[in-house]
Parts: sequence; C-alpha cells; structure tokens
Amino acid sequence: MQQRNPTAGPTGPDSALPELATSLAWPPLIYPRRLPRLTRARDLTLTLLAWLACAVVLRKPIVSLIGWVSPSLGSHLRAYIPIEYAVDTRPFLWIASALVVVLILSGFRRRHYLRRVPSADQNVPALSHAVQFDGAGVPLAQLGGWRSSRCLHVRHSSDGRMALVEKDGTS
Repeated sequence: MQQRNPTAGPTGPDSALPELATSLAWPPLIYPRRLPRLTRARDLTLTLLAWLACAVVLRKPIVSLIGWVSPSLGSHLRAYIPIEYAVDTRPFLWIASALVVVLILSGFRRRHYLRRVPSADQNVPALSHAVQFDGAGVPLAQLGGWRSSRCLHVRHSSDGRMALVEKDGTS
C-alpha cells in the first residue's frame, strides 16, 4: 500500500500527472561481450594509435613541461628526443584520408542496417500542448505568451507544482 504525501494536494484521476513514455537510454551501452573479438582488437588498435599520435604531436610541450619540472631530466630528454619546430602533417593527412575512406566503405557496406526504421516500441509519443499545460497547472490560453517569452523564472511549491512563473520579468 502506497502512502501519499499529505501536502501533495487533491487526489483523484484528474489530479494525476500524465506518465511520460520512457525513452531509450542514451548514450547506448555497448558491452564488450556482445562485440566480436576483431572489432574489439580494431578499437583497441585505433585508440592506441590515437594516443600515440597525440604524444608525437605534443612531444615538444611534454618535454618542455618535464624540463620545467626537472631541468636536468629535461636536458637529458632533449638529447634523445629530437624536437623540430616544424611538424610535417602529411602523414596525419594520409591517415585521416584512409580513415575517411574506411568509414565511407563501412557505411556503404552497412547501408541496409543504417537505413532501417526503428520499431514502434522505441518511438516516444509526443504530448499535446493541452496535456502539458494541464499537467503544469497553467491555462492553455497562455500558450502564445509562453512561446514569445525569452526567459522564464519558475518557482515551485512544496508539492512540486509550479507556484509562480515570471515571463521576461513580469508574472
């Protein structure tokens, strides 16, 4: 048996707030056990390559930071890690071009899956303005004023309903 909050206001079928349809969880959780091993290996390889590319691009700031913290270690690292002032971006452009081609081919190969229509149980029905305004305790005649407002300040009562709404500085 459920206990009702005594300050929640009147009870009855008309006072109940409409139940909203629950949407799918976002972002979707992809569990590793559902992925093929080849896909997991590909993702791990791409992640490691991305971190390696970041380290290569940021090697000068990293060595400079280490040299700032420990000047002796920084001078030692500068002797072993060559730091040029110019960064050759051609390898990164080739890698990015190859990834774009792989994505295009993958999308073309999976186009039947990507174009599918979601099932009806995944659609969240839209609530009409009348239902939303009735649930909030606001007359539907004020819809035009609410749409034209640029800023709303809402104060709630102890039972969670809107007690005062100020539109653009006016109540």
